[in-house]
Amino acid sequence: MPKLALQIRAQLSGVKELRPSTDDAQLVTTVKCTSCQEEHAKPVSFNVTGEVEVQGGRGVANFVMHCSFCKNQGSAKFDTPTSKVPLWQPYTGPDYARLTTLEFRGLEPVSFQADQMTWRCAGEESGTKFDDIALEDGEWTDYDEKTNNETSIMEVESKWVRA
Repeated sequence: MPKLALQIRAQLSGVKELRPSTDDAQLVTTVKCTSCQEEHAKPVSFNVTGEVEVQGGRGVANFVMHCSFCKNQGSAKFDTPTSKVPLWQPYTGPDYARLTTLEFRGLEPVSFQADQMTWRCAGEESGTKFDDIALEDGEWTDYDEKTNNETSIMEVESKWVRA
């Protein structure tokens, strides 16, 4: 069963360590069935704290659904975080870097909706905390009063790659 890493890339200006605002943040992504290749009509959301039994006694996952077309069951489960590999890896830029890793069974992620999550980061020089950041069209701007500089997150992009 494939483990896929969600990687992001963004242009950070005056900020560092971009990550979801909380450890139990809702991951929002579109998915497709690996059996019939049918893409689910709406994005799905799930987090690390939600646990659902997988049919057939195959343990638990953070998300389980049945394909509306072929009725195949699919699931997704976050990798168990460790001290060396946290659930959400802070993004420091400028290249693609892993944000989190999941194991998918019967599903394949298609796209990630970064603007559907809330984020946090810190001022690059001042350490000022910016919490509950809402990306609008993949962008955010603010002002760091400690350094008298503009801060921004621009051109947020993502991709799923084999882990």
